[in-house]
Amino acid sequence: MGPSAPAHVAQGRWLDSLEGMSNEPNPPPAATPARSDAATAGRRAPVEAAALRRVMDDARMGELFTSERTGSTNDDLAARAASSAMANLSVESTEEQVQGHGRLGRSWQAPARSSLAVSIYFRPSAGFDQSGLAWLSMLCATAMVQTLRHDASLAAGLKWPNDVVAGGKKICGLLAQLVMTDAGPVVVVGAGLNVSLSAAELPVPTASSLELLDAQVLDRTLLLGGYLRRVAHLFRAFERVGGNASAHAGYALEAAGADHGTGQEDETAGTLRELVRSVMVTIGHQVDAHLPNGSVLSGTAVDLDAEGSLTVREPDGTLHNVLAGDVYHLRRSDGSYA
Repeated sequence: MGPSAPAHVAQGRWLDSLEGMSNEPNPPPAATPARSDAATAGRRAPVEAAALRRVMDDARMGELFTSERTGSTNDDLAARAASSAMANLSVESTEEQVQGHGRLGRSWQAPARSSLAVSIYFRPSAGFDQSGLAWLSMLCATAMVQTLRHDASLAAGLKWPNDVVAGGKKICGLLAQLVMTDAGPVVVVGAGLNVSLSAAELPVPTASSLELLDAQVLDRTLLLGGYLRRVAHLFRAFERVGGNASAHAGYALEAAGADHGTGQEDETAGTLRELVRSVMVTIGHQVDAHLPNGSVLSGTAVDLDAEGSLTVREPDGTLHNVLAGDVYHLRRSDGSYA
């Protein structure tokens, strides 16, 4: 088991309201590790740490920590961050996570080597606006969507605030944790991607896996390498604009309608807010936001605001900006998950 999280590691409510390099979110695949015999030998082959290390070196990322089994990669990486100095964009990955965390205290686990369980440590440079920390989970979710679209030819999208979906079902969840250190606040963002889970192994009926959706790539080393590379590119562009999600960062947006295809790129340079919005499947749909007090806000999801909140328009035209921390569930009004 990995180290337990210290008492002062907190998941801030504000954070829950929430990815020599090119600015392109989908750079050439030269840094992606080649498929190996070990990775193709079985549907649950181990992740190749040496290949990931090469990807991370090319992307100028930090340290790589791996384990066969742990409670939570987020807890492990947050504990490391709180106890000692660590390089920016360090990564924690495990083959089996048995106490994974979700929003609002939900927990989950999956069979060994059936999923990707990975956490990334963000320590932005001086001058980075702390309001930008709240966007890091959606930045990572966008990197995951791009990876699945471009590397696995899967029509994935972002269901606000932190679920990656395909085929109308959840395939990946993300969670951000704020960690207070002597040098200031840092953020750990964890992701759990269902890769080879069978229907019987899925935790809930609203979930699916890449295998069940006939994704073209199930190699976890390739998928994780693509994800890490994209996170590094998106984050560095975001860092260059000081963590301002409304500032032009040189992102190439996903083309309109890419949530129904493999994600061809639009050449329009955009902001992080625009990039996240371009991969969202929530915008334009009738939604029901279930609030902790038991009430339900129903309306049309019309925008993602400058703070990362979802703008919902009621039938009478009233607009509400909904924070992720204020929502227990967000569902499509037609009963579908996404």
